Order: sequence, then structure tokens, then C-alpha cells
Amino acid sequence: MATATLTEAATSKYAETGAVSNNIRVHYNEAGTGDPVIFLHGSGPGASSWSNFARNVGVFSERYRCLLMDQPGYSKTDTVVIGPGETRSQVNGNAVVGLMDALGLEKASMVGNSMGGATALNVAVDFPDRVDKLVLMGSGSGGGANIFSQSPTEGSKVLSEVFDDPSVAGFRKLINIMLYDGSQVPDEVLEQRYQATVGNMAHVDARAKSNTAMRDISAQIPGIAAPTLIVHGLQDRVVPFENSLRLLAAIPNSRLVAFQQCGHWAQYEHAEEFNRIVLDFLDNN
Repeated sequence: MATATLTEAATSKYAETGAVSNNIRVHYNEAGTGDPVIFLHGSGPGASSWSNFARNVGVFSERYRCLLMDQPGYSKTDTVVIGPGETRSQVNGNAVVGLMDALGLEKASMVGNSMGGATALNVAVDFPDRVDKLVLMGSGSGGGANIFSQSPTEGSKVLSEVFDDPSVAGFRKLINIMLYDGSQVPDEVLEQRYQATVGNMAHVDARAKSNTAMRDISAQIPGIAAPTLIVHGLQDRVVPFENSLRLLAAIPNSRLVAFQQCGHWAQYEHAEEFNRIVLDFLDNN
């Protein structure tokens, strides 16, 4: 599919994930052909992988089969309540594998932003044979306390505020923290994110009812064998830069790219360079 014809509606698809993820109906966007790359969005209100990776999918789809997955409880994927004994990252990871099973994919590379990075790490730990390459952007480190940064972070606090009381003004406040320069995000994009949130309050209600415990996989991360590219903005106010330093130290076959004048969305704020760096990594590792 040519880049010029890519739209969310034209690439929209659904799959039933099966028993591995409790038969969740997953929504995803598909574009391009070649080796599969699964894109995984972050946890912001109204988030979807299409909205997170709209500046990237066109270029990537010229060389890869791009699968932009909406994780459980987001966008058009089924609502879920994370129950006792479960964690969101593990539920999300199981859903990724369920989607792969539904599409007949033995292995795929994964590009995960924030929560999506945590999801990709969980897949790499629980299903190592299903992962080709990993790209982690502003990702959680899979466990361990922050040493140099407050917890919860400034961005995490505002993200929760907007979930609890969504408004366009709240989204503007959030985007100004998520990005180094939030002014580049137009008001119509914020309106879309607001409508996506209030248009599916079942997701918001389920989030409020869900177990918020985090899974600690820090002891398993050094066993990840997949080639891994770690990307982080130095002005990230949502996930501290030290998280990526811990990942770099723990994952044997990893490398780190840090962007100046960049917040939590390197793929948005530095799209052209991000695309070039990640495509080079996928092509040559």
C-alpha cells in the first residue's frame, strides 16, 4: 500500500486472540508487506497505536509488514479489567502473542513506546522465541526503584489526572509535559484524543477498577537475547532516562540512542531521524 493512501480507516482490522489472552478481540491497523513489525502504544488516555505512530507507519510500511496494535482496554480493542494476581504488562503481552497466533506469525519485531515498551519486554521474557528484534522508546525498565528521579513522575501524575477528569484543557497540559515542545501538536489532535477518551468510558471505568501492581521482571531481563535498540528523550518527564540506562546495562545485545530537546515521544518529535535510525537497526541486526 502506498504511503499516500494510508489512513486509519483503510488499514483497520480485528482479530480474535484465542485462549492465550482470554479471547480478547484486538483491533489493529495493517500496512505494508515483508517481515512483521508490531507497534505498541503508550498508556495515555485516548491512546492508540495509530495515533502514536502516524508519523512513522508510512515509511516503515514501504519495507515491513506494519501491525499497529491497540492494547487491551484502549481504542477499539476489548475493554479489560486487570484482576488480582494479574498485571497490565503481562495481560498486554499475552494479547500480543494472541494476535501473532491469530495471524500465523511465528516471530515479529516490536516497537514499543512507554507502556508498549513494557509490553514488548514481557513478551521477550515470557515468549522469547516469538521476538525477532526489540525497539524500546521511553520504556519502563521492568522493575526496580528510581534512584535519581521522583516516583510517580510529574508526567504520570498528570496522565492520571486526565484519565480521572478528561478535558481538552487537560490534554493540552498533558501534551506539554509529554513533549519537549507541545506547541507542535495542534488543538484538533487534542480534541481527537479527548473524544476518543470520553467516547469509550468503559475503558476508563475498567482502568479505575483494575489492579495497578507492576510486574517486576528485572531478574529476567538479562536473559533477553533479541537485538535491542533503546531510544529515550533526555527531557522525558514521564519515564526517567535512568530507566533506559538500566535496560542498556541489563540487556546483553543492546544499544542506546538519546535525543536532546526531546520528551516522551521521540517517534513524534524527531520522526525523520527516528525513522532512519530504527529502520537501519531493523535492516541490519
